[in-house]
Amino acid sequence: MMSQRSSSAFHNDHSLTSSSQQPPELSRFFSQTHNPSQTLEDAFSRLSVSASSFNYPHSDFVADTPYGINGPSHPCNTWAGGIPTSQSSHLWHPTFTVNNYSHHGDEFLCSKLLTRQSENPTFSGVYPVVPFSNGMMSQKTPNAGFLNGLLSGKSSNILGFSRDERRLRWFNNFRGCVLMLAMDQHTCRTLQETLRTLTREEFDIIFLELINHVTNLMVDPFGNYVVQRMMELCSEEQQTQIVLRVTQCNFQLVRICLSSHGTRAVEKLLEHLTSQEQRDRVMSALSPGAAILAKDVSGHRVILHCLKQFPREDNENLLNVVANKCFEIATDKTGCCVLQPCINHAQGEIKKKLIAAVMLYASLLAEDCYGNYVVQHLLSLGIPGVAESLWRQLEGRFFYLACNKYGSNVVEKFFQDSVEPYSTYITLELLHNPNVPMLLVDPYGNYVIKSALSSVRGHVRNALEQLIKKNSLMMQSNLFGKKLLAWFNKGRI
Repeated sequence: MMSQRSSSAFHNDHSLTSSSQQPPELSRFFSQTHNPSQTLEDAFSRLSVSASSFNYPHSDFVADTPYGINGPSHPCNTWAGGIPTSQSSHLWHPTFTVNNYSHHGDEFLCSKLLTRQSENPTFSGVYPVVPFSNGMMSQKTPNAGFLNGLLSGKSSNILGFSRDERRLRWFNNFRGCVLMLAMDQHTCRTLQETLRTLTREEFDIIFLELINHVTNLMVDPFGNYVVQRMMELCSEEQQTQIVLRVTQCNFQLVRICLSSHGTRAVEKLLEHLTSQEQRDRVMSALSPGAAILAKDVSGHRVILHCLKQFPREDNENLLNVVANKCFEIATDKTGCCVLQPCINHAQGEIKKKLIAAVMLYASLLAEDCYGNYVVQHLLSLGIPGVAESLWRQLEGRFFYLACNKYGSNVVEKFFQDSVEPYSTYITLELLHNPNVPMLLVDPYGNYVIKSALSSVRGHVRNALEQLIKKNSLMMQSNLFGKKLLAWFNKGRI
């Protein structure tokens, strides 16, 4: 209970305030507390601040500017960064219920909020809390559920509009905000479907809104999907505009391809190129960076897509760059997987150039952890003269390669593909080496001996069998020799 002294001081303050001009809500408050027998707690308990006591029209309940509801001239304007001032003739309460606002009001709020954010994206003030269909949310993060329903047209039972009406309302309300919608995790998906429903004239307007930002959208985690949908709907002229935009700067298209998101967008672009002029411009932009793309975990997909989508003559410049950078591509984890299909797709002089580049570095590639796969692939193609050239490049080094973790794979490839007479020549080179018994117990050499026994015939095979018999005791005391000996004995039974 409040003392008599406190109660008297309270009423003195009340009389002083009453002499000045007071807002209606404040007058109501003092009229409710005028009884001198009341305590301060009783007075405040009778004060109502429920949301239902404030009846705002839907159109007034939107913060269009950082100053207030509808600008500085509006009589209800009390907002300075979202904080109400003492000059307000209305009070703000943040917990308005959904029942106070219709879904039609939601749609209007949504459009106004998006426009507000796009017009002043750097505004750092406090945004008022706005109710939507799924509960309370801030203006900074519009309700994704309502936006998705509005964009996709699945909320017809809520909004009460026909499909064409919804499309027109979307087109009118969200123009100028499409870039923001395209880069949002939730609205980008329904925006893609909405683009399908627009007329050609409406799509052209949206295209003009996004074309200046297409390079940023292509590398955006969500915007790249909108760009892909645009490419499916673009006319040839619009496709040319996209091509010109992404190729206007040196290596700009290459940088886009190095992004995991940009790669998908560029692949879609390649699929929808319709003219030779477009293909020439894209390939001119990609070819200088072919070596970089071939070694990149994302960019190499674009190289493979070019081989798949374009005629061989369009890929000629790209394959030339790959041939010139053959060694650094072949010795890369990703690059070795790109070089193999490049050899397969190449024709004529370009193919010869690629093969010659591999032959030039065959000795180094054969013992490289990635390059050996390129050498093996070249052998497996069965191109006339390739096996002979490789044998000549590696002649005299087969014993060393047989003991090498990666080189042994290349030596085995000669035997597995039964490349005669070179498999016989390699076996004789191994047998003539004074350290040949070491191959029987070597972690990698024992596999080479096993492959040779399966491949060669006649006196060469007999010489290998005699080698194993002479060194059987040594092989019994070694893990790898024991396995080879067991396999050999099993084959003789």
